Amino acid sequence: MSRYLRYIDKNETWRGEHTDRHIIDRFNETYDIIYDSDSFTPDPDAIGEFARASQNGDYDLIYCDEDVISDHHRIKPFFKPGYSPENERSLKYISGMIALKKGQTPSDLSGYAREKVFHIEKVLYHRDKERETPEPEASDPFVEKTEKKISVILLSKDHPDMLERCVRSLRAALISDDTELILIDNGSSKGCKRRYREISKEHGIIYRYRESEFNYSELNNFGVSQAKGDILVFMNDDIEVPESEKGVIEKLAARADLEDAGAVGIKLLYPGEEKIQHCGITLLYSGPSHKLQGYRDESYYKGYSDHDINALAVTGACLAVRKDRFEAVGGFDEKLPVAYNDVDLCLKLYEKGFYNICMNSHHLIHYEGATRTDDRKHREAYERLKSEREYFNAKHGELVDSGDPFMNKNITPYGLDFEINLPYEWELSGLSDVKDSYGRIRKKKGIHASLDRIDYRLADAYGNEDFYEVTGWIFKEGFCRMSPCVVIEGEGGRCVADTAGMRRPDVGEAFSRFKKSADSGFMARIPAKELERLGIKGEITVYPAFAGRNRRIYKGDEECQKKTEI
Repeated sequence: MSRYLRYIDKNETWRGEHTDRHIIDRFNETYDIIYDSDSFTPDPDAIGEFARASQNGDYDLIYCDEDVISDHHRIKPFFKPGYSPENERSLKYISGMIALKKGQTPSDLSGYAREKVFHIEKVLYHRDKERETPEPEASDPFVEKTEKKISVILLSKDHPDMLERCVRSLRAALISDDTELILIDNGSSKGCKRRYREISKEHGIIYRYRESEFNYSELNNFGVSQAKGDILVFMNDDIEVPESEKGVIEKLAARADLEDAGAVGIKLLYPGEEKIQHCGITLLYSGPSHKLQGYRDESYYKGYSDHDINALAVTGACLAVRKDRFEAVGGFDEKLPVAYNDVDLCLKLYEKGFYNICMNSHHLIHYEGATRTDDRKHREAYERLKSEREYFNAKHGELVDSGDPFMNKNITPYGLDFEINLPYEWELSGLSDVKDSYGRIRKKKGIHASLDRIDYRLADAYGNEDFYEVTGWIFKEGFCRMSPCVVIEGEGGRCVADTAGMRRPDVGEAFSRFKKSADSGFMARIPAKELERLGIKGEITVYPAFAGRNRRIYKGDEECQKKTEI
C-alpha cells in the first residue's frame, strides 16, 4: 500500500459525517461553489464539509486540499498552505474547488483579509490530471524598483576579504547610486580594522567601529540608528550576489515596500549553486528550521522552492523590511543575541498583520558557516542556544503550539521535506533505555553494521531532555533473536542503549541477497544526563551491536565506530 493510501486509511475518518440539511441550505443561500476545471471527480462529502466550515465564522472565501485520481487510484495529494496571498499571486494555488460569498468573482483571490478566509485541511477535490505549475518569472506582477532610499546594514569582524567580495558583488548588482551601505564592526584586530577603513573609503561605506561582545540584535539595531533609508536590508558579510541576479536588491526593497509586506527574504544557495541553504523558515517540532536545507536546487512541492511565497519567517542573512514597520515591532530583540532573532522579528511582523515573503524566484550565494561555528559543537554555546530557544518559545507560545500557518498539518512537522504527516516509529520514539555493567564485547561473523552520525540535540517537542542522537544500521545474516543496540565507551565506563527501528532502502539495495537488510536502520537517543550519572565523560567511542542473552554484546568484524567529545 502506498504511503498516501495508508494516510487516507488512517486520517479520513471524517468521511460520511452527517451535515444538517438546514446548514447546507444556509450555505447554498450564502455561497457559490466554483470549480476551475471540468475534468474532476466530485467528492461526495465536499458540500457537507464546506457547509460545516462556513459555520466557523463570517468568511468570504473557503478552499480545500486536492489530489489526483488516475486509474481509480488516488495519488499526488496537494496539502495546501493556510491563506497565502503571495503564493496565490505566483502559483494560483487556491484554485480547484472554492466557495465564494455570492456576488463575488474569482478573478483575484490574493486580496482578502486574513480573517475572512478559511482553509479546510481535507482533500475534497479530485482532479483527473495533475495541475500545472506556472513559470516563476511569468507570474511576478510587481515593479522592480522603489523610489525610496535603501540602507544596507552589514555586520563584519576580522573578515575584510569576505566583506569586500560581498560589497563588490552588491555594486556589480546595479544598486542605485543613493543606496546607503553601513558597516558595523564589533571589534576587529588593528590590521583588519585598517583594511575595513580602506574598503569603506573605496566603496563609499559608512564605517562604524563598536567593540563589544557579539549580539546580532544589538549590532543591527545600532546599524538602524545610523541609517537614513526608508527600506532596511540586513545582510551577512558572507553573502554574494551572483552575476545573473543584477537588480535583485532593488527587487527585494520594492517587495518590502508593498502594503501587506513584513520581512522579505530570498532563496540562498550554497557555493556551487547546487544546494539550497534557505528558501523559507518553518516551525517544526524541533523548532524554527530552514525548509529543504541541503536539498538540490530544484522545484519542490508545487513550486514552493522556485516561486515567491509567503513563509512564517525568513533568514536574517538577507532580509529587507520597511524601517517604519521594523521600528513599530521594536526591531530585533536584544535578549536574543545569536539565535532566533530573525525569526522573532518575522513573527512579530506576522502578528501585526503583515505577510513575510521569500523570493524564491531569485537567489544569492551564502557562504554559511564561514564567520561563526555551529553552536552544537560546543556545550557552553549550546546551553546558550537552548536558553534562547526557551525564551523564544515562551514569547511566541501560541504560534509555537498551533504550528506554522503556512504549512499544512498534513505535511510532516518532523523533517525538512514535504513528506505526508504519517510519522515513522523512530520519529515518535522517546529516549533510549540505557544500561551499564555489560560483560566482554564479542565479535561474531555474519553481522554487518555501519554508524552514520552522532549529534547532540536540544530538548525536543515531545518532552525529551537533551540527548545524543545516534543513527546507523545493523543486521545479521540468517535468523536472529538478538536486539540492535548502541554501545558507548569512554572514560568512566561503558553503557548500552536500546534503539528504534528505521527503514533503510539503501542498505536493502546494497545487500539485496539478505531479506531483512532494508529493515536494518536504527536510531538511539541517549539522555545526556544518563552519561553524566554513569560518569562517562571526555572522548567517547560509539558503535552498533546486538544485545543477546545473559547480557552479552556482539559486534561484527567491520570497524564502524565513531568518536566524539562529551
